[in-house]
Amino acid sequence: MTKFAITGVFSAAATPINADLSPDHALLAKHCQRLLDEGCHGVALLGTTGEANSFSLGERKAMLESVVKAGVAANKLMPGTGVAAIPETIELTRHALSVGIDKVVMLPPFYYKGVSDDGLFDTYACILEGIADDRLKVVLYHIPQVSGIALSVELVGRLVEAFPKTVVGIKESKGESRASTRRQLFETRHRNISKDKIYPLLT
Repeated sequence: MTKFAITGVFSAAATPINADLSPDHALLAKHCQRLLDEGCHGVALLGTTGEANSFSLGERKAMLESVVKAGVAANKLMPGTGVAAIPETIELTRHALSVGIDKVVMLPPFYYKGVSDDGLFDTYACILEGIADDRLKVVLYHIPQVSGIALSVELVGRLVEAFPKTVVGIKESKGESRASTRRQLFETRHRNISKDKIYPLLT
């Protein structure tokens, strides 16, 4: 029986920076721990609120390492690892796994617009097959007003069918009517797997 730990409140975390614009590792770790101490079930760091795409791969890796080293429970963290380049998304996600983090939020490839569902599916498939780690749980990130890429209901359904143990939820940041349809895909699929009533939708 498959169990999913992405339940409760996962708070988006801002990324504190130093005067030279480098990440403030100590303050980030304190911020994440305070969110947990205040009652959050997890922390979604290095996402849109955390301005992840303003930082280099090295900076993003170092932030995760420092937060975990500071004692923040790795199983309470869900960082964003999706970037425009497939190899870098794979690299960031593998790194998260290497420090004990098994849940990530993944943007679609962005910048180029008008990509077909087939193209987006192939991109996600290439990433997930390239990582090839059964520990990984991916939450798709639907925020087309920022990424410029919409995840259609049909695409989400295909990904859930193809990677049922890996693609386990969606962070729905669009706020439109079809969000409930995308959510239902996960509720139906994962209730059949785990026999538990879960709602793996993040907003």
